[in-house]
Amino acid sequence: MNRPRQPIDQQILYQIHRVTALGSKHRSLLSFAIILGTVIFIDWICMRAFASADPQGLPRLWQGPMEIDFVAEVWLSLIALTLGTLVIAISIAAQTIPKIAELYMQDGVSLLYIWFLMIAGSHALMIKFYQDLGQLRPTSILLNIYIFLPSAIIFAFPYIFYVLKSIQPTTVIDKIVARHLANIYKLQRYSVGKLLHNDSYREEYQHQLLESLNQLGSLLEYLTFKEPRAVAMQNISLLIQTYLVIKPKINPSFFKVGERVRADIAFKTLIDQFQDLEQSKTFYEQKCFRLLGNTYLHLLEDGEFDLASLCAAELNKIGLTAIRIGDDQLLDVIIIRLNTMFRFALKHGVKHNEARHLYNLAFHYRAFIEHLVSHHKIHQSWQSFYYLRLYGNEAYGYGQISTAMYFIVDVIAAEMKKILVLVHQLNWSKDLQQQLLAEMLLVDRPPDINADAIGEPHSNRGSEAYKLAWRCFISRLIRCNL
Repeated sequence: MNRPRQPIDQQILYQIHRVTALGSKHRSLLSFAIILGTVIFIDWICMRAFASADPQGLPRLWQGPMEIDFVAEVWLSLIALTLGTLVIAISIAAQTIPKIAELYMQDGVSLLYIWFLMIAGSHALMIKFYQDLGQLRPTSILLNIYIFLPSAIIFAFPYIFYVLKSIQPTTVIDKIVARHLANIYKLQRYSVGKLLHNDSYREEYQHQLLESLNQLGSLLEYLTFKEPRAVAMQNISLLIQTYLVIKPKINPSFFKVGERVRADIAFKTLIDQFQDLEQSKTFYEQKCFRLLGNTYLHLLEDGEFDLASLCAAELNKIGLTAIRIGDDQLLDVIIIRLNTMFRFALKHGVKHNEARHLYNLAFHYRAFIEHLVSHHKIHQSWQSFYYLRLYGNEAYGYGQISTAMYFIVDVIAAEMKKILVLVHQLNWSKDLQQQLLAEMLLVDRPPDINADAIGEPHSNRGSEAYKLAWRCFISRLIRCNL
């Protein structure tokens, strides 16, 4: 089946894109051509400028014999120092930062400086070759000895420091994020919106976004220091929030799921859900949420509860952004992701009799529900409140296996209490307040759990008495219509 012929303006824009993409793909070759052309042009300009000069007015250095034998050795030493430092630094960094060599091959500063060393050193050899043939080129000798070589020496150590700074994890993350943000902002351009109708361009663009997200995911997995991992998680959250703000301005063609998206590791298991991704326009958000979810699970297994709490906190921020822009479809996705995190946390807490991560997650879950309540998202607020009660029931049921779960029951009851206070302060209807209160009172008396299977209630009766007193207080407030 033949594809429909594209308009002429889209064809022209696509051909321009192919040319620029070719230059970006072969950036090393382009840098070589730029430096080579610059050196040849400067050498030609100097030769023409001094060709008509009066020999009597030239300095004695110009008129006398000029030695260049030592210059080749100086250039070789400088190249060895620079390349040796570069190779050693990248080799060490590659052990903890995956794909750093690929990132470094796209660095314009490094490519230009290294090619300048190579070409300027070759320039000195060519001068020596012509001198041995008896063809003296004094302008080229002066240019190489007194301009090219001092410039290369002066910038050698700043470049080495630049390399050492560039291999720092936070610097690598900043580079990836800056490039990714640039790609996100480009989606607003008129030319990019036109090109997104082209299947090849769209799939290539989607691949670039997913590839940089995969690089951030690899950094989260391989890095051992907390600070860069925290920075990576915060930047993933920043990327999603920035994307959500400009999402209404993006050409709808961008959300078609192409082969590059289907081949991504995050979507290989979604065999029959690609149509839903297209309809909901959430493939990008789902990719980011998968990264945060996988990171959360790894952090739980490693016992790094502070970073795991940061995952939930960033998901909460994304939820607040989705609420502000009115994206109800994304809110449903975020609720599912928070529930997935809670199930991971419950499984880990029961296995290790550990409650700290559940305590942190309950706090962020309650903060998310408060955002929903404050913006009068009744359906999502009720749904999330219901799920929070279910997790309280599950924690209560697991109490016989893991005693730490009884503490989480009290924590969930306390968090639900704070939500009820906010609901009352915002003057929700009495029926809704009564229904939410009824849900809270089921936290440690779940109707779907057999009391005989659970056994005797746990020794901490604080939550039961606390909830009874709170029920009386809320009921009085509702009756008095305070």
